[in-house]
Amino acid sequence: MLSRPQSHKFARVAERVVQVWAGVAALVFLVTGVVYLYFGRWTVIQRDYWAIYENYFTRSWLESALCKYYNHSLFFPTLLRLADLHFLHGDQQPLFFAGLALLFITASLLLIPIWRDKTVSLTGKITSTLVVIAGNFWMGRSIITASGSFNCENSLAMAGAALAFLFLPQMCASDVGFLQPTLIVLFAGVVASFSCAQGLAIWPAVLCLGWFLRLPTRCIGLLITAGLATGVVFALLPEYFAGAPSMHAIGFDLLWLCRLVGSPGSDVAIAWWAKEPYLCLIKYPSLATITGAAGLALLAVAAIPQIIRRDVGKSSIEFTGLALVLFNILALLLVVAGRSGHISISAGAALPRYFFWSALFWTGLLLVGIARADAKPRLRWIVYVVVLTLSLMIFPAHYKNALHMRRLRIVAESGATSLINGVQLDEQQIKALSFKGAPIELLYRVAEEMRKRRLDMFAEGLQDWIGLQETNLFGGRYKREGLRGQCKVDALVQCDNGAPAARITGQLWKRSHRIPHTLVIVDPMGVVRGIGRSSSMYSENRFVNTLFYWRKVPGTRFLGYIRDYNPQLHYVVRSADDSALSEETIPVQEFDNETPPASAQVASGLQQRAKARRFCDVLKSVAASRLR
Repeated sequence: MLSRPQSHKFARVAERVVQVWAGVAALVFLVTGVVYLYFGRWTVIQRDYWAIYENYFTRSWLESALCKYYNHSLFFPTLLRLADLHFLHGDQQPLFFAGLALLFITASLLLIPIWRDKTVSLTGKITSTLVVIAGNFWMGRSIITASGSFNCENSLAMAGAALAFLFLPQMCASDVGFLQPTLIVLFAGVVASFSCAQGLAIWPAVLCLGWFLRLPTRCIGLLITAGLATGVVFALLPEYFAGAPSMHAIGFDLLWLCRLVGSPGSDVAIAWWAKEPYLCLIKYPSLATITGAAGLALLAVAAIPQIIRRDVGKSSIEFTGLALVLFNILALLLVVAGRSGHISISAGAALPRYFFWSALFWTGLLLVGIARADAKPRLRWIVYVVVLTLSLMIFPAHYKNALHMRRLRIVAESGATSLINGVQLDEQQIKALSFKGAPIELLYRVAEEMRKRRLDMFAEGLQDWIGLQETNLFGGRYKREGLRGQCKVDALVQCDNGAPAARITGQLWKRSHRIPHTLVIVDPMGVVRGIGRSSSMYSENRFVNTLFYWRKVPGTRFLGYIRDYNPQLHYVVRSADDSALSEETIPVQEFDNETPPASAQVASGLQQRAKARRFCDVLKSVAASRLR
């Protein structure tokens, strides 16, 4: 057996190892999380926002902000989006950075009470920091956090909740120090409630926490009054979408709640062996159900003692953990209440967008465990080992979700290229840009409005190049780019006017292996017939592509289209970066041998039918004029 001095020395070394491990793991999750979010971010409008933006185009600022969308009051995020539309051409990047800033603010507000806590050791604080950073920047939440619009909604609600949690204990102060924290808590509750529907969970959460803190009766009464007033205002706001789920028809399903709570744990486990964890979550829901039931049992263990003792104010780490657990379980209860009967349990509970809340539920449980075990030598080491082991276990899911978001971004950007060229989207692009069940006509209608207003993907004006002589671009400026590579007709598609179009794919690069971002496809007469673009993912940073993504996707692929495609003509591609066209051209390959491919034959047939339709229209107009 070890002597007492040796055991103390071993304990100090073990303590230092845990501190270093937790600190390094926290830094890794922070750096990789930010990098993955940036390179997997939304760069063009997607999903629910086609319908939401259509409302922005037809209503005033105030009317747009006051509407509820799918039973969510998005007042404060709507103000951000409207400012972006009117002053920044609808660029998604400012919204992404706003959402990322809110993510940092949320993590910082949660870390402040952790580092103020004098009842927990330094090791407990560092491991708590790891838990908070991993919970906020884990890429399982990236369906929300990689989207500027979604993140502004959800992180604004979460930041408001974190701000309320920070100042709620100060409401116990005397009359002199009572007013300021009270106003901050009420303001934070209003911001959370009118950022997304889950933010309404702030009011029952602060009431429970107020009970645990033994707040004065006047404070409890004030919180109840503010919560009821907020609920009344929320109910009176007009609903923009007539078919949205209604909170008046409340349903509840315990099984669904268990699956919502347990899905992040299932995602972490399945990511170790499955290429597509989300499909396995739907196929094998029992793991999520068992994990969620265990989570609810741990919730009872964490909350019931405080209902009796009401001494949570002794440890700010425990208070922060309980606040996260209560707020996020209430947010998930609102999801279940509002969505029961409108979405299948197996598919709905596994939707990654709900990981935003359920991941923070588990974050809160871990914080409670660290706080309660820190004063018990044997138990604290068990908790430390669990936390450090989890930091390794969740990384495969962290990476695979990041890779998935990267691929979604590439498909979405290819869809934006199709819309810029006025070409109909293919099925994969529709899935990436639109939400399930939405009519494709809505997407095309809003895209046309954005084209007129030069917003989002149309802000650069690339669509205006089509039909111009190449010499009219950049004042006829050309320069040597060392453009190399190859490209070919990949498939035949259709323009928005019914004319044939060709989809062009290939791999191009310039000097020093730089990737051209924008390209033009030119016909033999020097007329620009289409626009091509490399994904900004490829042209941004090859080092990041290699180090963080392990070269899982080739980095030189581009996509373009030729409008009014004629297979008898020879087209070439030029790069169009840095306000100049490349002197070098890359021919578009159409024929692999003397026999034209099926796509060329289809294109020829489409052109002949288009000519026949135009000829018939001319004959009809002549006949009608003679009859008159």
